[in-house]
Amino acid sequence: MDTERLAPTVGLVGAILLAIAVAVPAVAVEPGAGEMATYYASGPFGISIVGMLALLVVVVFLSGRQQRTDPAVAAGLAFVMSVAMLGLSVIWAFAIDPNVLFSFPEQYAWLSYHRWTVMGAAAVTFVGAAAYARNVV
Repeated sequence: MDTERLAPTVGLVGAILLAIAVAVPAVAVEPGAGEMATYYASGPFGISIVGMLALLVVVVFLSGRQQRTDPAVAAGLAFVMSVAMLGLSVIWAFAIDPNVLFSFPEQYAWLSYHRWTVMGAAAVTFVGAAAYARNVV
């Protein structure tokens, strides 16, 4: 695989992982097990917007990678959206109230690591978008 296709592929995989990471608690945690709405709404913006942007950036990466959109436009959009997703996920991760985070039953102890997974997936998306923008320019 050539480097021109590797960067958007890395960003694409990161964005898909980010969308999945944002959605997993909503699907895996049974209703009434904790304050899931408060968990998702933590911080000034919440994390749902990051999931929506991750799905949108998947489309951007695919359209740029398949030459359906000008690669420079796709790379610029992907870079700006990945910076926003990384910034919002960092703000959200540090704004979660520990009382909410640890209010879930013990079987959901993995939620204490979920925020770092979201930040990691956002960072992978950012690296892919930055490399894609650098290759296009």
